[in-house]
Amino acid sequence: MHEQQLHVVAIGGGGGASQVLRAAQPFASRLSAVIAVTDTGRSTGLARAIGSMPAPGDLRSTIAAFATDRLMAQLLDHRFDGAGIPQLEGMAFGNLLIAALTRVTGDFGRAVEVAAELAGCAAEVLPVSTADAQLCAVLEDGTRVEGELQVRGLNKPPIARVFLREPAAADPRALAAIRSADLVALGPGSLFTTILACLAFEGVAEALRAARGRVVYICNTTTQPGQTDGLRAADHVRHIVEAVGPGALDAVLVNSGEPSPETVRAYAAQGLHLLRPGADEIAEIEATGVQALVRPLIEQSAAPRALWNKQDTIRHDVAALGDALRELVGA
Repeated sequence: MHEQQLHVVAIGGGGGASQVLRAAQPFASRLSAVIAVTDTGRSTGLARAIGSMPAPGDLRSTIAAFATDRLMAQLLDHRFDGAGIPQLEGMAFGNLLIAALTRVTGDFGRAVEVAAELAGCAAEVLPVSTADAQLCAVLEDGTRVEGELQVRGLNKPPIARVFLREPAAADPRALAAIRSADLVALGPGSLFTTILACLAFEGVAEALRAARGRVVYICNTTTQPGQTDGLRAADHVRHIVEAVGPGALDAVLVNSGEPSPETVRAYAAQGLHLLRPGADEIAEIEATGVQALVRPLIEQSAAPRALWNKQDTIRHDVAALGDALRELVGA
């Protein structure tokens, strides 16, 4: 394929989708992010209540990551210190902006579009759905939990499956982007509360099966407390295949790079354990009909970082990820 004529779609949360699109930027002319909307965290949860809308947080951060107007990028990500008002502590201005735009326009999708226009966003940023949906899960002991915050909560039985409290349709623009793309990347990101949450919306799995381009899952580098404790890379792939149906997933990118022992210990102390699939596990993945590309994909300086209200993980290296994606599309 000719470079610069390629359309790459990233499905997931703000951090993972932005990484994928940054990696694809050197060889793709059109970049689209299809972003999760079921978060109920502090800043996002309050903005959802104010705007009676889906979660804006990951959409905001993706718009900010690709904003050509640097002041708008700073404004979107600016967090208030509260000034004595507890509810405002840590609130991202961009979440309030999208809430206000939703009220003014009466359309969440249009609100996201206007925010992207104001920021001069260099990527197309689409909510996976404009429905104000709530994520639920059934745990392995049969317990049902409601709300994304409870689904990802710690010290509970493992998650068996996730679903939406009321069925909701995906945004038609997101589905059209998936079907027309030359490459669709799922992840990296939280397996249950981001990737599988996106796949829970009606039409997404069908669009992936109908996609004219290749569909790849970018496997996480570590487990995630409250979500994937004890799961292997092959288990991550199994959950994705079960959600999209047989034949929809073409490939999976699996990291083989090794961070320093000190970094591994630091993350393990926080409950994040490096996924190290061996030859037998790779064979298990490929037995499902999914091509496994095993590459050193992690950042070399993979030291833990302090993030606001989120747990850090070992990130993928943008250049290495870009080489692997370029290989997948034959660019």
